[in-house]
Amino acid sequence: MQFLFNLGNSIGQFIGYILWFFFDMFDNYAFAVICFTIFVKVCMFPFDIKGRRAMAKSMRLNKKRMELEKKYKNDRQKLNEETTKLYQQEGINPAGGCLPQFIPMFAFMGVLFSIAQPLTNMFHIASGKISEAVNVLKPLVGDGVNFNSYYSQLNVIKYFPKYQSELTMFSDTEKHAIIDFNNGFHLFGLDLSLTPSGSSFSDYIWILPVLCIVTNFLAVFISQKLNTVPQSEGPGCMKYLPYLMSIPYILFVFNVPAGVGFYYIVFNILNIIQTFIIWKFFNAHILIAKDEAAHVALLEIQENNVSKR
Repeated sequence: MQFLFNLGNSIGQFIGYILWFFFDMFDNYAFAVICFTIFVKVCMFPFDIKGRRAMAKSMRLNKKRMELEKKYKNDRQKLNEETTKLYQQEGINPAGGCLPQFIPMFAFMGVLFSIAQPLTNMFHIASGKISEAVNVLKPLVGDGVNFNSYYSQLNVIKYFPKYQSELTMFSDTEKHAIIDFNNGFHLFGLDLSLTPSGSSFSDYIWILPVLCIVTNFLAVFISQKLNTVPQSEGPGCMKYLPYLMSIPYILFVFNVPAGVGFYYIVFNILNIIQTFIIWKFFNAHILIAKDEAAHVALLEIQENNVSKR
């Protein structure tokens, strides 16, 4: 658990620089998250297309794989060797598209840790100053506010405008940044620093987790409808797997600052847009046809080279 915490903090510090760059442009965290999410999706898009092309090649080899499975059904080792050889001949790496799939998870972790501890990960203020600010604010604010939780830095930002004259440990530049962040952490009257599970119904912050559910299920549904792959149908229960895999994310956003949920909503909306783009220009039928044509052309070149010898 400590390893994940340290990893998340490290990612949060890196992503904090990017988020602060966009925040500095708009003075609004919601717009910063939108720009950051677009940045992530643009970076991922070439990997997504590469993965779909690899999947198209894999689908083209289905018939050959089935022949190998029938021929070596009683010899698992030989089957693995021949399958590996087939992949090598066709230039396919079955695990080649796995690593980019971790990018959304790392981005999600980075957004969480940059929001949860913005003084450390976005403003990169020394931890000693933050501890001193917490000690000053505790008696001033009273026992009703928990400064011992993981989200104590958000409370420092929340009460900073009222008690900034007492918080002399921060430089003028840091004070200006904290005030800007305090003012820019709202969206249509919603406070993105609030945690939905710990907020009252009248705060309306529960709207964001609900939108997380709606946009996520819509993104999965559209993806399954448009990006079907010929001859790739699996067991009926498999089509529900993407929905089930999304449940931890959806439950998670109820218990973290609402800014994380907003990021997830934007990510889902961009997923929907990307799905339509892929369906229009890079759908499975087009990619498989192109790969088949390229394979036939390669075989013709090889045959011509052999005949010339």
